[in-house]
Amino acid sequence: MSKQAMLRGLVFAVSVVLGSVVHAGETSTADGVVVRNDAGTVDPVSAGQLYSQMRVQGGQYAQNYRHQMLTGDFTCDDVVDRVAGWVDLDSPDGPRFAMLFVTNHGGVEQSEIRYLPFESSKQVALCLYDETAPPVMSWLENSVEFMGEVIGDDKLCNFAIRVDDFMCDAPQFFYSEKPAGNGEHWLFFRN
Repeated sequence: MSKQAMLRGLVFAVSVVLGSVVHAGETSTADGVVVRNDAGTVDPVSAGQLYSQMRVQGGQYAQNYRHQMLTGDFTCDDVVDRVAGWVDLDSPDGPRFAMLFVTNHGGVEQSEIRYLPFESSKQVALCLYDETAPPVMSWLENSVEFMGEVIGDDKLCNFAIRVDDFMCDAPQFFYSEKPAGNGEHWLFFRN
């Protein structure tokens, strides 16, 4: 066996081991890392988890952008989640609003990123891009009746994450424990 082949094998073995490292108090699952603490309860999403996912999913410059953060239980599981939003200027298609949802739902870290284009005819879009005033993220608690009658599913978590450019109806995202056909847990709604 040549030295190059042995070196490639060693690099592969090290990357497999490092890729499967699990920290004390955590166990690995097929979906991700279980984030239970020594007391057996689920820890809230940390700033470190959020910024790590921003780097992985949003790119190396994501956390350098001016970003907003919402912190709260947006998945209705009594564990604090984090949502970050920023205007992503790295896309060759022009600026777009990035939203990163990070949860420890059910004790398993989950994260999803969504991009909302500006000035597009798509339903999942924002009407106005203004360099001086990025869209504003907020959350809204809805009644179970509203969820059933307007959204069409009273089993969804009743907290909406909203993005408002103050020019058209605000896109909203609701968490669903059961993922959609595309595997996404955060479902889009706009009235």
